[in-house]
Amino acid sequence: MFNKKLLAERLGPLTKSKKLNDLKPVEKYIVSKCKKEGLAYSYDVIAEEMPYFKTMGYTEYGTNFMFQPLNLKLRVEQILEASNDDTSEVLDWVSYLKNNIKNKVANKYQNRQDNFIEFKEKDNLVILPGSNKIKTNCCINRLKSIAKEHKGNIYFKPHPITTHAVIGEIKDLFGEEAILPRDIDMYYFLEKAKKIYSTHISESVLYAIVLGKDVEPIDVYQNVHQGSFYSINNPLYDNQKNGIEWINKTFSSYKSGVINPNVDKDWKNKVDLYIEYIVAKREKYKGWFIDTPNKVKK
Repeated sequence: MFNKKLLAERLGPLTKSKKLNDLKPVEKYIVSKCKKEGLAYSYDVIAEEMPYFKTMGYTEYGTNFMFQPLNLKLRVEQILEASNDDTSEVLDWVSYLKNNIKNKVANKYQNRQDNFIEFKEKDNLVILPGSNKIKTNCCINRLKSIAKEHKGNIYFKPHPITTHAVIGEIKDLFGEEAILPRDIDMYYFLEKAKKIYSTHISESVLYAIVLGKDVEPIDVYQNVHQGSFYSINNPLYDNQKNGIEWINKTFSSYKSGVINPNVDKDWKNKVDLYIEYIVAKREKYKGWFIDTPNKVKK
């Protein structure tokens, strides 16, 4: 999460927010726990291993540490079970997230532009993923339909990791006047808009729900489950009316794998409980499936 060489390869000239430094001790502690349990660990990677998984994945989500196995079934189950957990004290995660926006620390990247004078307010905001995900994860026909419906009253916000070539394509499709700069502060427009269109791979869904916005997806449906945030964003899309309560209860549970020293009263204990919980779930599937092909005799 804080490997400079790895980040340079992935982010280029972008620099991650200093706010994420709060998660350094969490990463260090979790890596040590994985090693103790004999589990591999990987930052910002999603894959489909067996239910008796080999690897724990982790990433940042809304300035929180998000910890989950590289198996879709168990990722979904842990969030469902967290949302139904009545044993954990419910903490105020939503106020923490609102304060991130208020204090201008919600952005994942530093040095966001804040010159908004030339941009009038519009009611609809489409939040796009990076260049490598637009064509695989976004439904272009859906985007065209949204643009037509809200013509003149909509902005498209390119991800900071978007090439100039792709931005040019977006402008050709939806008109230059509807495209925001890729490096401008997205959260300013998120607060101003009434309706948000986003993907299952964006943490903007979480912040939109926290701000009480109406949110709809723009994904290619067949690919929604492939993103790191799917296990949380999918129920958020489905439970918007109860989103505030859902976030507080789910994130407060150790079963969620969501950790933040700024909210959790004893984050190390929460990590310990989570590791115990997810390893026990993993153990149930030992021997159920073989992840190497049988050799065929010639």
